[in-house]
Amino acid sequence: MGSQEVGEYNPVELEKKILGYWRDKGIPEKTLRKKRGELFSFLEGPPTANAPPALHHVEVRVFKDLVNRFQNMRGFRVPRKAGWDCHGLPVEVQVEKKLGLKSKKQIIDYGVDRFVEQCRESVFSHIKKWDELTDRMAYWIDLQQPYVTMDNDYIESVWWSLKQIHEKGLLYEGHRVVPYCTRCGTPLSSHEVALGYQSVKEQTVIVSFPVKEEDFSLLAWTTTPWTLLSNVALAVNPEIEYAKILFRGEKYVLASNLAENRFPDAEILERFRGQELKGLEYHPLFNHFIGKLDKPAWRVVSAPFVTTEEGTGIVHIAPAFGEDDYNVAAEHDLAFVNPIDEEGNFTEEIPELQGVFAKDADEKIIGFLGEMQRLITQYPYEHDYPFCWRCKKPLLYYAMKSWFIKVTEVADRLMMKNQQISWHPGHIKEGRFGKWLESARDWSLSRNRFWGTPLPIWRCMECGETKVIGSRQELSNHAKEKMPRQLDLHRPYVDEILLSCGCGGNMRREEYVIDCWYDSGSAPFAQFHYPFENKDLFSEHHPYDFISEATDQTRGWFYTLLVLSTILFDEPAYRSCVVGGLLLDENGEKMSKSNQNIIDPWELFDSVGADAVRMHMCSTAPWNAVRFGTQTLNQEVVPTLRTLWNCYRFTARYMALDGFKPEDYENADPTLEVEDKWILSKLADTQDKLTNQIDERNFHHALNHLNEFVIEDFSRWYIKIIRGRLWMEDQCRMNESKTACYKTLIEVFNSLCRLTAPYAPFISEEIYLNLVGGESVHLEDWPSGNRKDEQLLRDMQVAKKVFEAGSNLRQKAGIKLRHPIQKIYVCGGEKIKQSIARVEGVILKQLNAKKIQHTKTLEGASYKASPDFSEIGPIYGRDAPKVAQAIKNNPLEAKKILQTKGKGSLGGFEVGYEMVSEVALVAPEKFEACEFTVLDDTAIVYIETERGRDLILEALARDLIRHIQELRKKRDLKEMDQISVWVSDSPQINEMLGGYKNLIKKETRAQVVEAQENLETKYCLDFEGKHIYYDFSL
Repeated sequence: MGSQEVGEYNPVELEKKILGYWRDKGIPEKTLRKKRGELFSFLEGPPTANAPPALHHVEVRVFKDLVNRFQNMRGFRVPRKAGWDCHGLPVEVQVEKKLGLKSKKQIIDYGVDRFVEQCRESVFSHIKKWDELTDRMAYWIDLQQPYVTMDNDYIESVWWSLKQIHEKGLLYEGHRVVPYCTRCGTPLSSHEVALGYQSVKEQTVIVSFPVKEEDFSLLAWTTTPWTLLSNVALAVNPEIEYAKILFRGEKYVLASNLAENRFPDAEILERFRGQELKGLEYHPLFNHFIGKLDKPAWRVVSAPFVTTEEGTGIVHIAPAFGEDDYNVAAEHDLAFVNPIDEEGNFTEEIPELQGVFAKDADEKIIGFLGEMQRLITQYPYEHDYPFCWRCKKPLLYYAMKSWFIKVTEVADRLMMKNQQISWHPGHIKEGRFGKWLESARDWSLSRNRFWGTPLPIWRCMECGETKVIGSRQELSNHAKEKMPRQLDLHRPYVDEILLSCGCGGNMRREEYVIDCWYDSGSAPFAQFHYPFENKDLFSEHHPYDFISEATDQTRGWFYTLLVLSTILFDEPAYRSCVVGGLLLDENGEKMSKSNQNIIDPWELFDSVGADAVRMHMCSTAPWNAVRFGTQTLNQEVVPTLRTLWNCYRFTARYMALDGFKPEDYENADPTLEVEDKWILSKLADTQDKLTNQIDERNFHHALNHLNEFVIEDFSRWYIKIIRGRLWMEDQCRMNESKTACYKTLIEVFNSLCRLTAPYAPFISEEIYLNLVGGESVHLEDWPSGNRKDEQLLRDMQVAKKVFEAGSNLRQKAGIKLRHPIQKIYVCGGEKIKQSIARVEGVILKQLNAKKIQHTKTLEGASYKASPDFSEIGPIYGRDAPKVAQAIKNNPLEAKKILQTKGKGSLGGFEVGYEMVSEVALVAPEKFEACEFTVLDDTAIVYIETERGRDLILEALARDLIRHIQELRKKRDLKEMDQISVWVSDSPQINEMLGGYKNLIKKETRAQVVEAQENLETKYCLDFEGKHIYYDFSL
């Protein structure tokens, strides 16, 4: 521990090594099996393992793993059961492709039992790839005891829940217009539809409908010309103003405001309310159903949903293909016409289009309308249209029988329970998710498919009575024949179970399966086989403390979880939810198959490592889009990890040089230097910030604090300060200062590894094992900030500000930081003065200065105010020069006006801040000055730019040291290798060596440092225009 040689940072090799260590020691299992502590309940969203995992799966797994590790280290017991979503169209569609099946009929011909078995085998076809990804990215979750939605126990719990919903009066069968996929042959729920919208451009038409026994026609607009063959009515809003127009010799009626927009050249003959059109009859567009309908058709009805936002203000009604249309038809007892079969094709009722897919018929129908002189105009219209979320075929809105959950009846409760959820980001609550709840529709539950949880409803073939079954025992109790003990509850096996009806008839199961989103929405209770067992376990977990999935789940899993939990348990399923954002490529384009820019996560793991991927996932707010690519990671994340590694490497190297072993100094209590106390205090401050930000799910803010500590505080400040303490002449001897340094470094790494562990579990483990010791950082507790010294933090804040200002002044004056300066002057208030006194040594060391002096003012310093004539002139005219002079004469007052963005009186004139261009600090001769703000006070740093002979000679020595150290690196010398240094002879060199030979020896590990005449070497440094040659030998 602490004595091994540490090489360059190689994340891929490091992570491979740590994965092996975790497997050998069973570290993940030890964290998962933690039995003690208060429960923090987590619910895994179940993926489907019939396709390989992708980068977007990695994203939310990073967030979940981060929170779970964090809570586990804080002492909570965090069970993490994996889950697999096994049913539904995602699986069926893939099996159909594999088998070459293209319709439900072909599936039935193939054999439902064979097809179901193929689905069962397909479910875990890529499970190995999922397990490998889970392991490689260090997503620690229990893969040995997952919940599986196709297990009989799980299905039984789902059946129980449906019976509960039925008993609450919220499960019903209805004939309604539902989103329907003709390729999959099944209706979809509203939340499924929301997942598949695409932008499309289609031809829309305005069509004329001649009114019977009148000389005008009604104009209706539609985006779905194929539905015109099913038209049975036209709807108008009784309160809207309509107009009769004369256009190209024909009279038409449409909404008044739309008439003026669409037909600006038309003559308006009269205006009237829509109420006057009600009851008019018109000639149908097509004659296929004339004399064949048993209810009224082809008349004008009133409907309040009709608007004038687009179209004509007259809506064509086709009850079979629109929810509003269906409701209007029911209200007015209109005929029902549906010439489209369940595969989406026109039937023999429309001979000229028989067998044509509905949406493919638009062009032909528009041609028919033109021939009939019913087409007034057509134009392309771009809008969002729903497509099947799995097979990507356009959906039809189609009237059919289905089983529904009456979500509309519990909508108010859903919105109330939503208020109890902590959403991240917060705007999801009232925004995307809240608005979705406001428009919640009844859940179309049944699916005309094969592989899924069977709908547990049996119907009597004699009397039509239905029975909802809630358990295997209940099924067995009502079965006509003895049920097999190990009955598979899937189709077609469960379909063979007949029940006895009270009328004496046989009851057969409704041949539906249920929406697979219901399966995943049942995970909170079904994973425990609730209520048949584990009641206490479920009650302890529910509501779950934390879930996280991608943003599309606001209308998927997040929604179904809330619906079922609210109905069944009257509480939300989860307390806190982090919504993952989109992944973009390096050009800012959304990753998608169509864009051909999807990145394989393994490509990233094999190039930059999982730690870098995880940290980059957390570099922006989880809900924001994040750019991804190897170049991005190498530029933005790997340098931070390398900085952490180099801090570890530095520590390990010097500990090895000194033979420092932490266990030998366990009881040592050295006096800490001010920088030691500060870094421990800053670490405690960082710990508090990380704890608070991760608690608030602001992973990005927490990571920013962590990165700032590693880069700015630890690497660029503390380690830079202590280098001199560790690089001492007697390297092989320990002293109190070194002991304090090493013990501080070990304490920092002890906590820093724990803070880093949830973000970068691999590098934190490697450093912890080698510097700190112990079995695993992931088995340790989360650190608490118990050494915070607020005053010291403020003092060092002043020191950093002085250093920053001094460094800028050095750069301005052209003085390198390694070249010493004589004196720093700081002008500021009492607080600043006291802080400087407490950290004076740090400032002098960091700025390479001999002295620092606090003073109220520096003689010769002043301010120069510059007026802005472009602002003064328009206001003061001829007095503008006087105002400008007043600003110049009163620079301090002008400075206050500018700083406060206010106004003030100067020379008798009112001067606003916009009239002051700038107020510049003017340093005395041979000084540079810089003004800054710290501790709510303004301070000025001055440095002397004039350097005496001694400072110049020391600067030369420092330059020589720098060049020799670089040459040591090029020649791969070790720290302890002794050398002899030779420098080209000159009076200046001899003078320099007279004062700084020992310094050069100490810093370069030289036994000899001598000047040599006519030194032949290629190594040369330029110092103030002179060439100085140097070399060394072992």
